[in-house]
Amino acid sequence: MDKNVFLNKKILIGAVSIILLAGIGISYGIKNSKVKAKEVTIENAVKETIIENTIATGNIEANYRSNILLDNKKKIIKVQVTEGQAVKKDDVLVVFDSSDEENELEKQQINLKNAELTLNQMLNGGVEADKSASENSVAQANYSLENAKRKYDDANKKFKQNEELFNSGAISKNEYEDSKKNMEDSYTAVKSAEDALENAETSLKATNSNSETKIANQKNQIELIKKDMENYKQKIKDCTVTSNIDGKVIKVDAKENQYPSSGDQIIVDDVSKYKVVVNLKQYDALKAKIGQKANVKIKGSENSYSGTVIEIGQFAEAETNSSTDNQDSKVKVTVTIDNPGDDIKSGYEADVELIFNEKKDSLAVRFDGIKEDKEKGQKFIFAVDPNNIVTRKYINIGIESEYYAEVTNGIDENEKYVLNPPENLKEGDLVIQGSSAKTSSNPK
Repeated sequence: MDKNVFLNKKILIGAVSIILLAGIGISYGIKNSKVKAKEVTIENAVKETIIENTIATGNIEANYRSNILLDNKKKIIKVQVTEGQAVKKDDVLVVFDSSDEENELEKQQINLKNAELTLNQMLNGGVEADKSASENSVAQANYSLENAKRKYDDANKKFKQNEELFNSGAISKNEYEDSKKNMEDSYTAVKSAEDALENAETSLKATNSNSETKIANQKNQIELIKKDMENYKQKIKDCTVTSNIDGKVIKVDAKENQYPSSGDQIIVDDVSKYKVVVNLKQYDALKAKIGQKANVKIKGSENSYSGTVIEIGQFAEAETNSSTDNQDSKVKVTVTIDNPGDDIKSGYEADVELIFNEKKDSLAVRFDGIKEDKEKGQKFIFAVDPNNIVTRKYINIGIESEYYAEVTNGIDENEKYVLNPPENLKEGDLVIQGSSAKTSSNPK
Protein backbone atom coordinates (compact mmCIF):
# COMPACT_ATOMS: atom_id res chain seq x y z
CA MET A 1 0.00 0.00 0.00
CA ASP A 2 2.81 2.44 0.89
CA LYS A 3 4.58 1.62 -2.34
CA ASN A 4 1.48 2.52 -4.35
CA VAL A 5 1.19 5.90 -2.64
CA PHE A 6 4.83 6.61 -3.26
CA LEU A 7 4.44 5.60 -6.90
CA ASN A 8 1.39 7.86 -7.37
CA LYS A 9 3.27 10.84 -5.95
CA LYS A 10 6.12 10.30 -8.36
CA ILE A 11 3.71 10.09 -11.26
CA LEU A 12 1.94 13.34 -10.16
CA ILE A 13 5.22 15.22 -9.76
CA GLY A 14 6.37 14.04 -13.15
CA ALA A 15 3.14 15.18 -14.80
CA VAL A 16 3.35 18.67 -13.27
CA SER A 17 6.97 18.96 -14.37
CA ILE A 18 6.04 18.04 -17.93
CA ILE A 19 3.23 20.67 -17.98
CA LEU A 20 5.58 23.38 -16.64
CA LEU A 21 8.25 22.50 -19.18
CA ALA A 22 5.64 22.60 -21.95
CA GLY A 23 4.43 26.03 -20.88
CA ILE A 24 7.95 27.39 -20.74
CA GLY A 25 8.63 25.91 -24.14
CA ILE A 26 5.52 27.46 -25.69
CA SER A 27 6.32 30.90 -24.19
CA TYR A 28 9.90 30.61 -25.38
CA GLY A 29 8.65 29.55 -28.76
CA ILE A 30 6.34 32.60 -29.08
CA LYS A 31 9.09 34.97 -28.10
CA ASN A 32 11.62 33.45 -30.41
CA SER A 33 9.39 32.57 -33.36
CA LYS A 34 9.37 34.58 -36.55
CA VAL A 35 6.13 36.34 -35.41
CA LYS A 36 7.41 38.15 -32.38
CA ALA A 37 4.77 39.42 -29.90
CA LYS A 38 4.81 43.13 -29.05
CA GLU A 39 4.82 44.06 -25.41
CA VAL A 40 1.92 46.42 -24.62
CA THR A 41 -0.34 47.38 -21.75
CA ILE A 42 -3.64 45.54 -21.94
CA GLU A 43 -6.74 46.74 -20.12
CA ASN A 44 -10.32 45.50 -19.85
CA ALA A 45 -13.38 47.54 -20.81
CA VAL A 46 -15.20 47.92 -17.49
CA LYS A 47 -18.34 49.42 -16.02
CA GLU A 48 -17.62 52.77 -14.41
CA THR A 49 -19.46 55.76 -13.00
CA ILE A 50 -18.60 58.41 -15.57
CA ILE A 51 -18.62 61.96 -14.28
CA GLU A 52 -18.24 64.63 -16.96
CA ASN A 53 -16.71 67.57 -15.13
CA THR A 54 -14.07 70.24 -15.10
CA ILE A 55 -11.95 71.69 -12.32
CA ALA A 56 -10.81 75.31 -12.24
CA THR A 57 -9.09 77.43 -9.63
CA GLY A 58 -10.30 80.82 -8.48
CA ASN A 59 -10.25 83.19 -5.52
CA ILE A 60 -12.99 83.40 -2.92
CA GLU A 61 -14.85 86.71 -2.82
CA ALA A 62 -17.48 88.08 -0.48
CA ASN A 63 -21.01 88.47 -1.79
CA TYR A 64 -20.39 92.22 -1.90
CA ARG A 65 -17.46 94.40 -0.84
CA SER A 66 -17.74 97.98 0.36
CA ASN A 67 -14.50 99.96 0.01
CA ILE A 68 -14.66 103.20 1.99
CA LEU A 69 -11.83 105.57 1.06
CA LEU A 70 -10.71 107.79 3.96
CA ASP A 71 -10.26 111.56 3.42
CA ASN A 72 -6.56 112.28 3.95
CA LYS A 73 -7.28 116.00 4.55
CA LYS A 74 -9.18 115.40 7.79
CA LYS A 75 -8.01 114.19 11.16
CA ILE A 76 -9.64 111.10 12.65
CA ILE A 77 -10.79 111.67 16.23
CA LYS A 78 -12.56 108.35 16.88
CA VAL A 79 -12.27 104.79 15.50
CA GLN A 80 -15.34 102.75 16.42
CA VAL A 81 -14.52 99.34 14.88
CA THR A 82 -11.76 96.75 14.66
CA GLU A 83 -10.89 94.20 11.99
CA GLY A 84 -13.09 91.10 12.19
CA GLN A 85 -15.94 92.97 13.87
CA ALA A 86 -19.49 92.39 12.63
CA VAL A 87 -21.40 95.56 11.76
CA LYS A 88 -24.90 96.52 10.67
CA LYS A 89 -25.88 99.03 8.02
CA ASP A 90 -25.48 102.63 9.33
CA ASP A 91 -23.20 101.57 12.22
CA VAL A 92 -20.53 104.23 12.87
CA LEU A 93 -17.04 103.20 11.71
CA VAL A 94 -14.91 106.32 12.23
CA VAL A 95 -15.48 109.99 13.15
CA PHE A 96 -13.47 112.85 11.60
CA ASP A 97 -12.83 116.25 13.16
CA SER A 98 -15.69 118.55 12.03
CA SER A 99 -14.81 121.71 14.01
CA ASP A 100 -13.95 123.75 10.89
CA GLU A 101 -17.28 122.92 9.25
CA GLU A 102 -19.18 123.67 12.46
CA ASN A 103 -17.53 127.11 12.71
CA GLU A 104 -18.43 127.88 9.09
CA LEU A 105 -22.01 126.80 9.74
CA GLU A 106 -22.27 129.19 12.68
CA LYS A 107 -20.98 132.05 10.49
CA GLN A 108 -23.55 131.29 7.83
CA GLN A 109 -26.32 131.19 10.44
CA ILE A 110 -25.35 134.74 11.46
CA ASN A 111 -25.21 135.82 7.81
CA LEU A 112 -28.70 134.43 7.28
CA LYS A 113 -30.16 136.42 10.16
CA ASN A 114 -28.57 139.63 8.87
CA ALA A 115 -29.78 139.01 5.32
CA GLU A 116 -33.34 138.34 6.48
CA LEU A 117 -33.30 141.52 8.60
CA THR A 118 -32.15 143.56 5.59
CA LEU A 119 -34.96 142.09 3.49
CA ASN A 120 -37.54 143.03 6.12
CA GLN A 121 -36.19 146.59 6.16
CA MET A 122 -36.49 146.76 2.38
CA LEU A 123 -40.06 145.52 2.49
CA ASN A 124 -41.16 147.69 5.42
CA GLY A 125 -38.75 150.62 5.34
CA GLY A 126 -36.50 152.34 2.80
CA VAL A 127 -37.57 150.68 -0.41
CA GLU A 128 -41.25 151.12 0.32
CA ALA A 129 -40.68 154.75 1.36
CA ASP A 130 -38.97 155.50 -1.95
CA LYS A 131 -41.79 153.83 -3.80
CA SER A 132 -44.41 155.81 -1.81
CA ALA A 133 -42.62 159.12 -2.51
CA SER A 134 -42.52 158.34 -6.23
CA GLU A 135 -46.22 157.50 -6.24
CA ASN A 136 -46.96 160.80 -4.45
CA SER A 137 -44.95 162.69 -7.06
CA VAL A 138 -47.03 161.11 -9.82
CA ALA A 139 -50.25 162.04 -8.00
CA GLN A 140 -49.05 165.62 -7.49
CA ALA A 141 -48.03 165.89 -11.15
CA ASN A 142 -51.48 164.64 -12.19
CA TYR A 143 -53.11 167.25 -9.94
CA SER A 144 -50.91 170.04 -11.34
CA LEU A 145 -51.71 168.96 -14.89
CA GLU A 146 -55.45 169.07 -14.23
CA ASN A 147 -55.16 172.57 -12.74
CA ALA A 148 -53.06 173.75 -15.70
CA LYS A 149 -55.63 172.38 -18.13
CA ARG A 150 -58.51 174.16 -16.32
CA LYS A 151 -56.62 177.43 -16.30
CA TYR A 152 -55.82 177.01 -19.97
CA ASP A 153 -59.48 176.34 -20.78
CA ASP A 154 -60.49 179.49 -18.91
CA ALA A 155 -57.76 181.60 -20.53
CA ASN A 156 -58.59 180.24 -23.99
CA LYS A 157 -62.31 181.11 -23.57
CA LYS A 158 -61.43 184.60 -22.32
CA PHE A 159 -59.09 185.13 -25.26
CA LYS A 160 -61.76 184.13 -27.81
CA GLN A 161 -64.27 186.49 -26.19
CA ASN A 162 -61.78 189.37 -26.17
CA GLU A 163 -60.85 188.59 -29.77
CA GLU A 164 -64.50 189.17 -30.82
CA LEU A 165 -64.74 192.28 -28.67
CA PHE A 166 -61.52 193.64 -30.07
CA ASN A 167 -62.65 193.02 -33.61
CA SER A 168 -65.87 194.94 -32.85
CA GLY A 169 -63.89 197.75 -31.21
CA ALA A 170 -65.36 197.15 -27.80
CA ILE A 171 -61.97 196.71 -26.05
CA SER A 172 -58.56 198.08 -26.52
CA LYS A 173 -55.68 196.38 -28.16
CA ASN A 174 -53.83 196.13 -24.84
CA GLU A 175 -56.67 194.19 -23.28
CA TYR A 176 -56.73 191.91 -26.30
CA GLU A 177 -52.95 191.37 -26.14
CA ASP A 178 -53.09 190.63 -22.40
CA SER A 179 -55.75 187.95 -22.87
CA LYS A 180 -53.78 186.40 -25.72
CA LYS A 181 -50.59 186.30 -23.64
CA ASN A 182 -52.48 184.81 -20.69
CA MET A 183 -53.86 182.06 -22.98
CA GLU A 184 -50.39 181.25 -24.38
CA ASP A 185 -48.88 181.18 -20.88
CA SER A 186 -51.62 178.81 -19.74
CA TYR A 187 -50.90 176.53 -22.70
CA THR A 188 -47.19 176.52 -21.83
CA ALA A 189 -48.10 175.65 -18.24
CA VAL A 190 -50.10 172.63 -19.49
CA LYS A 191 -47.12 171.39 -21.49
CA SER A 192 -44.86 171.84 -18.48
CA ALA A 193 -47.32 169.93 -16.31
CA GLU A 194 -47.46 167.09 -18.85
CA ASP A 195 -43.65 166.87 -18.87
CA ALA A 196 -43.62 166.87 -15.07
CA LEU A 197 -46.15 163.99 -15.01
CA GLU A 198 -44.11 162.00 -17.54
CA ASN A 199 -40.97 162.49 -15.44
CA ALA A 200 -42.81 161.46 -12.27
CA GLU A 201 -44.16 158.31 -13.92
CA THR A 202 -40.68 157.44 -15.27
CA SER A 203 -39.25 157.96 -11.82
CA LEU A 204 -41.93 155.73 -10.31
CA LYS A 205 -41.17 152.95 -12.81
CA ALA A 206 -37.46 153.24 -12.06
CA THR A 207 -38.17 153.20 -8.34
CA ASN A 208 -40.37 150.11 -8.72
CA SER A 209 -37.79 148.38 -10.89
CA ASN A 210 -34.94 149.19 -8.51
CA SER A 211 -36.99 148.09 -5.55
CA GLU A 212 -37.93 144.79 -7.15
CA THR A 213 -34.32 144.20 -8.20
CA LYS A 214 -33.02 144.98 -4.72
CA ILE A 215 -35.59 142.74 -3.10
CA ALA A 216 -34.95 139.92 -5.60
CA ASN A 217 -31.19 140.21 -5.10
CA GLN A 218 -31.63 140.08 -1.35
CA LYS A 219 -33.85 137.02 -1.58
CA ASN A 220 -31.27 135.33 -3.83
CA GLN A 221 -28.59 136.15 -1.29
CA ILE A 222 -30.65 134.47 1.41
CA GLU A 223 -31.09 131.35 -0.75
CA LEU A 224 -27.33 131.16 -1.39
CA ILE A 225 -26.64 131.39 2.33
CA LYS A 226 -29.15 128.61 2.99
CA LYS A 227 -27.48 126.41 0.37
CA ASP A 228 -24.09 127.03 1.96
CA MET A 229 -25.56 126.04 5.31
CA GLU A 230 -26.93 122.79 3.86
CA ASN A 231 -23.52 122.11 2.33
CA TYR A 232 -21.78 122.55 5.69
CA LYS A 233 -24.41 120.41 7.41
CA GLN A 234 -23.72 117.64 4.90
CA LYS A 235 -19.96 118.00 5.43
CA ILE A 236 -20.49 117.69 9.17
CA LYS A 237 -22.63 114.59 8.58
CA ASP A 238 -19.94 113.13 6.29
CA CYS A 239 -17.41 113.43 9.11
CA THR A 240 -19.23 110.50 10.70
CA VAL A 241 -18.46 107.53 8.42
CA THR A 242 -20.97 104.68 8.60
CA SER A 243 -21.25 101.24 7.03
CA ASN A 244 -23.57 101.04 4.04
CA ILE A 245 -24.08 97.28 4.38
CA ASP A 246 -24.43 94.53 6.97
CA GLY A 247 -21.18 92.62 7.09
CA LYS A 248 -17.77 92.08 8.62
CA VAL A 249 -14.96 94.65 8.84
CA ILE A 250 -11.91 93.06 7.20
CA LYS A 251 -9.57 96.04 6.97
CA VAL A 252 -9.15 99.23 9.04
CA ASP A 253 -6.42 101.71 8.08
CA ALA A 254 -7.72 104.42 10.45
CA LYS A 255 -5.90 105.57 13.59
CA GLU A 256 -7.19 108.06 16.13
CA ASN A 257 -5.71 111.59 16.16
CA GLN A 258 -3.97 110.99 12.84
CA TYR A 259 -4.55 111.99 9.24
CA PRO A 260 -5.07 109.00 6.91
CA SER A 261 -2.49 108.38 4.21
CA SER A 262 -3.49 108.53 0.58
CA GLY A 263 -5.34 105.32 -0.30
CA ASP A 264 -6.18 104.35 3.29
CA GLN A 265 -9.58 102.74 3.57
CA ILE A 266 -12.00 100.68 5.58
CA ILE A 267 -13.30 97.51 3.90
CA VAL A 268 -16.56 95.87 4.91
CA ASP A 269 -17.54 92.55 3.30
CA ASP A 270 -21.04 91.20 3.03
CA VAL A 271 -20.29 87.68 4.27
CA SER A 272 -23.87 86.43 4.09
CA LYS A 273 -22.60 84.58 1.03
CA TYR A 274 -19.23 83.75 -0.47
CA LYS A 275 -18.54 83.17 -4.14
CA VAL A 276 -15.70 81.94 -6.33
CA VAL A 277 -15.04 83.34 -9.79
CA VAL A 278 -13.25 80.94 -12.14
CA ASN A 279 -12.20 81.20 -15.79
CA LEU A 280 -13.42 78.30 -17.92
CA LYS A 281 -12.19 77.35 -21.35
CA GLN A 282 -14.72 77.74 -24.12
CA TYR A 283 -15.18 73.95 -24.35
CA ASP A 284 -16.26 73.77 -20.69
CA ALA A 285 -18.08 77.13 -20.55
CA LEU A 286 -20.50 75.93 -23.24
CA LYS A 287 -21.63 73.18 -20.85
CA ALA A 288 -22.08 75.45 -17.83
CA LYS A 289 -25.64 76.38 -16.86
CA ILE A 290 -27.18 78.72 -14.29
CA GLY A 291 -28.25 76.68 -11.26
CA GLN A 292 -25.71 73.93 -11.96
CA LYS A 293 -24.25 72.27 -8.88
CA ALA A 294 -20.54 72.47 -8.03
CA ASN A 295 -18.06 71.23 -5.43
CA VAL A 296 -15.73 73.78 -3.85
CA LYS A 297 -12.50 72.69 -2.15
CA ILE A 298 -10.53 75.26 -0.17
CA LYS A 299 -6.83 74.85 -0.79
CA GLY A 300 -5.03 73.81 2.38
CA SER A 301 -8.27 72.74 4.07
CA GLU A 302 -9.82 69.31 4.42
CA ASN A 303 -13.29 70.80 4.06
CA SER A 304 -15.22 70.98 0.83
CA TYR A 305 -18.54 72.67 0.15
CA SER A 306 -21.38 72.41 -2.29
CA GLY A 307 -22.02 75.39 -4.55
CA THR A 308 -24.26 76.69 -7.29
CA VAL A 309 -23.51 78.49 -10.56
CA ILE A 310 -25.19 81.92 -10.35
CA GLU A 311 -23.59 83.83 -13.21
CA ILE A 312 -21.93 83.08 -16.55
CA GLY A 313 -19.99 85.82 -18.32
CA GLN A 314 -21.50 87.30 -21.47
CA PHE A 315 -18.23 87.32 -23.38
CA ALA A 316 -14.95 85.43 -23.60
CA GLU A 317 -11.59 87.02 -22.83
CA ALA A 318 -8.32 86.01 -24.42
CA GLU A 319 -5.88 84.65 -21.86
CA THR A 320 -2.28 83.70 -22.63
CA ASN A 321 -1.27 80.19 -21.64
CA SER A 322 2.07 80.59 -19.81
CA SER A 323 3.31 77.13 -20.81
CA THR A 324 2.53 77.36 -24.54
CA ASP A 325 2.29 81.13 -25.19
CA ASN A 326 -0.98 80.38 -26.98
CA GLN A 327 -4.12 82.38 -26.24
CA ASP A 328 -7.17 80.58 -24.86
CA SER A 329 -10.69 82.01 -24.79
CA LYS A 330 -11.90 82.03 -21.19
CA VAL A 331 -15.33 82.84 -19.77
CA LYS A 332 -15.87 83.98 -16.17
CA VAL A 333 -18.23 81.74 -14.20
CA THR A 334 -19.37 82.66 -10.68
CA VAL A 335 -20.24 79.99 -8.11
CA THR A 336 -21.78 80.71 -4.70
CA ILE A 337 -20.72 78.57 -1.72
CA ASP A 338 -23.56 76.93 0.20
CA ASN A 339 -23.37 77.07 4.01
CA PRO A 340 -19.79 78.43 4.24
CA GLY A 341 -17.73 77.54 7.30
CA ASP A 342 -15.34 79.57 9.43
CA ASP A 343 -12.35 78.40 7.37
CA ILE A 344 -13.54 80.46 4.38
CA LYS A 345 -12.06 83.92 3.94
CA SER A 346 -12.02 86.40 1.09
CA GLY A 347 -8.92 86.00 -1.06
CA TYR A 348 -8.41 82.29 -0.36
CA GLU A 349 -7.78 80.02 -3.35
CA ALA A 350 -10.30 77.30 -4.07
CA ASP A 351 -10.71 74.51 -6.62
CA VAL A 352 -14.17 74.43 -8.15
CA GLU A 353 -15.45 71.23 -9.70
CA LEU A 354 -18.39 71.71 -12.05
CA ILE A 355 -20.32 68.49 -12.77
CA PHE A 356 -21.90 68.63 -16.22
CA ASN A 357 -23.17 65.04 -16.45
CA GLU A 358 -23.01 61.75 -14.55
CA LYS A 359 -23.82 58.17 -15.59
CA LYS A 360 -23.53 55.07 -13.43
CA ASP A 361 -22.60 51.59 -14.67
CA SER A 362 -21.42 52.87 -18.03
CA LEU A 363 -19.13 50.78 -20.19
CA ALA A 364 -15.89 52.76 -20.37
CA VAL A 365 -12.34 52.70 -21.70
CA ARG A 366 -9.43 54.92 -20.85
CA PHE A 367 -8.60 57.87 -23.05
CA ASP A 368 -5.10 56.51 -23.66
CA GLY A 369 -6.64 53.54 -25.47
CA ILE A 370 -8.68 55.58 -27.96
CA LYS A 371 -7.34 56.42 -31.41
CA GLU A 372 -8.93 58.28 -34.32
CA ASP A 373 -9.23 57.28 -37.95
CA LYS A 374 -8.95 60.70 -39.56
CA GLU A 375 -10.00 59.45 -43.00
CA LYS A 376 -13.26 58.00 -41.66
CA GLY A 377 -13.66 60.54 -38.89
CA GLN A 378 -14.25 57.72 -36.39
CA LYS A 379 -12.72 56.70 -33.11
CA PHE A 380 -11.46 53.16 -32.51
CA ILE A 381 -9.53 50.96 -30.11
CA PHE A 382 -7.12 48.09 -30.68
CA ALA A 383 -9.06 45.13 -29.27
CA VAL A 384 -7.16 42.02 -28.16
CA ASP A 385 -8.83 38.66 -28.95
CA PRO A 386 -8.34 35.46 -26.91
CA ASN A 387 -5.34 34.58 -29.08
CA ASN A 388 -3.71 37.93 -28.28
CA ILE A 389 -4.24 39.14 -31.85
CA VAL A 390 -5.01 42.86 -32.33
CA THR A 391 -8.09 43.98 -34.27
CA ARG A 392 -9.34 47.47 -34.89
CA LYS A 393 -12.81 48.11 -33.48
CA TYR A 394 -14.68 51.34 -34.15
CA ILE A 395 -16.58 52.76 -31.20
CA ASN A 396 -18.99 55.56 -30.39
CA ILE A 397 -18.17 57.83 -27.48
CA GLY A 398 -20.69 59.23 -24.98
CA ILE A 399 -19.85 61.44 -22.02
CA GLU A 400 -16.27 61.86 -20.84
CA SER A 401 -14.60 62.11 -17.45
CA GLU A 402 -11.04 63.08 -16.67
CA TYR A 403 -9.63 59.61 -17.45
CA TYR A 404 -12.46 57.60 -19.00
CA ALA A 405 -14.82 57.86 -21.96
CA GLU A 406 -18.21 56.18 -22.12
CA VAL A 407 -18.50 53.66 -25.00
CA THR A 408 -22.07 53.50 -26.29
CA ASN A 409 -21.40 50.70 -28.82
CA GLY A 410 -18.61 48.80 -30.54
CA ILE A 411 -17.24 46.62 -27.72
CA ASP A 412 -18.48 44.49 -24.83
CA GLU A 413 -17.82 44.52 -21.12
CA ASN A 414 -14.46 42.96 -20.09
CA GLU A 415 -13.27 43.04 -23.69
CA LYS A 416 -9.51 43.57 -23.76
CA TYR A 417 -7.88 46.52 -25.51
CA VAL A 418 -4.45 48.07 -25.81
CA LEU A 419 -3.74 51.06 -23.60
CA ASN A 420 -1.55 53.76 -25.09
CA PRO A 421 -0.86 51.75 -28.27
CA PRO A 422 2.50 52.37 -29.98
CA GLU A 423 2.48 54.13 -33.35
CA ASN A 424 3.61 51.00 -35.22
CA LEU A 425 0.81 48.79 -33.83
CA LYS A 426 -1.55 47.47 -36.51
CA GLU A 427 -4.30 44.95 -37.01
CA GLY A 428 -3.14 41.33 -36.92
CA ASP A 429 -0.19 42.04 -34.60
CA LEU A 430 0.48 39.54 -31.83
CA VAL A 431 0.73 41.22 -28.41
CA ILE A 432 1.50 40.21 -24.85
CA GLN A 433 1.16 42.06 -21.58
CA GLY A 434 4.44 43.83 -20.99
CA SER A 435 6.33 42.87 -17.84
CA SER A 436 6.75 46.54 -16.90
CA ALA A 437 3.25 47.61 -18.04
CA LYS A 438 1.60 50.16 -15.79
CA THR A 439 -1.87 51.57 -15.81
CA SER A 440 -1.81 54.98 -17.47
CA SER A 441 -3.02 57.96 -15.49
CA ASN A 442 -2.95 60.55 -18.24
CA PRO A 443 -6.13 62.62 -18.25
CA LYS A 444 -7.89 63.73 -21.42
